[in-house]
Amino acid sequence: MSLISFMTAVGVSGFLLFFLTPIARNIGLVDRPDHRKQHASQVPLTGGIAIVIALIFSLLVLEETSLIGGLNNYRILFLCIFIIVITGILDDHKDISARVKILVQFVVGSVLVLMGDTTIYNLGGIFFDSGNAVWLGPLAIPFSVIAIVGVINAFNMIDGHDGLACSNGIISLSAIAVLCYIRTEMSYLYFILLLILILFVFLLFNLSFIVGQARQVFMGDAGSMFLGLVIVFLLIQLSQSVLVVIKPISAPWIIGLPLLDMMSVFIIRLKNRQSPLSADRRHIHHLLLNLGFGKYPTLVLLVGLQLTFASIGVLSTIKNWSEGLLFWSMFLLLVFYILINHFILTGSRNRQ
Repeated sequence: MSLISFMTAVGVSGFLLFFLTPIARNIGLVDRPDHRKQHASQVPLTGGIAIVIALIFSLLVLEETSLIGGLNNYRILFLCIFIIVITGILDDHKDISARVKILVQFVVGSVLVLMGDTTIYNLGGIFFDSGNAVWLGPLAIPFSVIAIVGVINAFNMIDGHDGLACSNGIISLSAIAVLCYIRTEMSYLYFILLLILILFVFLLFNLSFIVGQARQVFMGDAGSMFLGLVIVFLLIQLSQSVLVVIKPISAPWIIGLPLLDMMSVFIIRLKNRQSPLSADRRHIHHLLLNLGFGKYPTLVLLVGLQLTFASIGVLSTIKNWSEGLLFWSMFLLLVFYILINHFILTGSRNRQ
C-alpha cells in the first residue's frame, strides 16, 4: 500500500471540502431548513462530491489500480458510481422526483448485476442446515437488483442526522476490512481503507461541534447513495466469491442499523397505505429526538447500536455461527424494531 495515496486522499478530500463550499452556496447546492430537518441555516451538499473525487483521484491518478486487482469489475462499479452521483447531485440541486431516483437506482443495480457480476446466488443455510444452502437459481438476478436498490436507499434514508450515515458507513466498511484482512483478501482491503480514511476527513466537516456551523458540510444524496452502492457491491462480491470472505447471512448484520431502519419504515408506510418512498419523521433518529434525546446523544447511541450489529456480522463469520440462527434473529429483530418504532411514535404523539 502506498503512503502517498493515503496522504493524497486526506489532502484532496480536505481541500475539496473547503474549496467547494462557497461554490455550492453560489449555485444553490445547499440543504435548506424545513419541518423535517434540525439545522437552522443552509448547509452545502458537497461532501459526496468531495469523497468521490478524492477516492478516484487517489486510485487512478496515482496509478494505484494494480493494488485493487481483486476488483475485476471495478470499471463497472465506477460507471455505476458516476451515474448514481450525477443523479444525486441533480436531486440535491433540483429535487428530482422519487420515481426518477428509484428508476435510476434500478438501472444501476441491473448494470452492476448483469455487467459487473455482482449477483447474490447463495443465501446460506438459513433454515438451520449449513450443509444445504438456499440457492436462488433464476431468482438470483431480480433478487440482487432489489438488494442493491434497497441498500442504496438504506444509506440514503439514514442520512438525516449529523454524522449518522458517515459513521455507519465507516463502521460497515471497517467490519468488511477486518474480514478481508483475516481472509488475506488484500486487494479489496486497500480500496476499503482508502475510502474509510476519506470518510473520516468528511466526518470532521459533517459535525458542527468540530468545524462550526459556518463550515459544516453534508454529503447529500450524491454521497449517501454512493456509500450504499459501494458497500452493497463489496458485501455481494465478498459473500458470493469462491473464497467466501463474509458469510452471506452475516452481510445484513454488517449494515444492520440502516437496513432495519429502512425496512421498518417501508413496512409501516405500506401498512398505512403510503408510498414507501414518501418522506416523514419515522426514522429512528427522528424518534429518539422526539423522545427528548439530544443531537449528539442520539448519534452516540445509534453509532453504538450499529457497532454492535457490525460486530455480530464479523464474529458470526469468524466463529461460524449458525446461519439459521442469524437469519431468524434478524427477522425477529425487524419485528421488534417495527413495534418499538410504532410505540415511540404513538407515545410522542400522545405527549403532543
